[in-house]
Amino acid sequence: MNVYTRFKAMMDNHIILSFKGEITSDIVTMVLQIMESKLDAAQEKGTVKKKIFNILVECMQNLYHHAEPENEQERSIRSAMLELFFDNEFYYITTGNFIKSAEVPRLKDRIERVNAMEKDDLRKYYREILDNNIISNKGGADLGMIDMARKSGQKLEFEFNEVNEILSFFSLKVKIAKNN
Repeated sequence: MNVYTRFKAMMDNHIILSFKGEITSDIVTMVLQIMESKLDAAQEKGTVKKKIFNILVECMQNLYHHAEPENEQERSIRSAMLELFFDNEFYYITTGNFIKSAEVPRLKDRIERVNAMEKDDLRKYYREILDNNIISNKGGADLGMIDMARKSGQKLEFEFNEVNEILSFFSLKVKIAKNN
């Protein structure tokens, strides 16, 4: 596929941002700055823009803190992907990163639990975690998934693909309605 064909496909699919590579603090800052200016240029409504930006921050933090290296030779490189695109009804934020296969059942259960909750239940669950000072082994309170579901008002779409005995590839898609 030549470059023009790829460019046209990105335009036709309304891809605003597509990134694949190592997630560093500098990359997180740069992506957030780029997205802020792109959303300003799109003249998106304040509430939708704020939701997209907040969910994007959560997604980037998850990639930065939870991505595993693809192999032992690249122990220090935590490669991941991020894409933001839209259609007539929604903006979509998709992420993908390697995680330890042993973490799949726990993460799957957490997302399914979040997806099973209604808006009020999510708010109560979020409050319960905050009130009980529950901190994960990575230093967070595991509020990111709850926050993304609350802010998007949508179920989180996810998938796990086994790479090998040790690693799986985790993909997440968050939808944000355009007309909020």
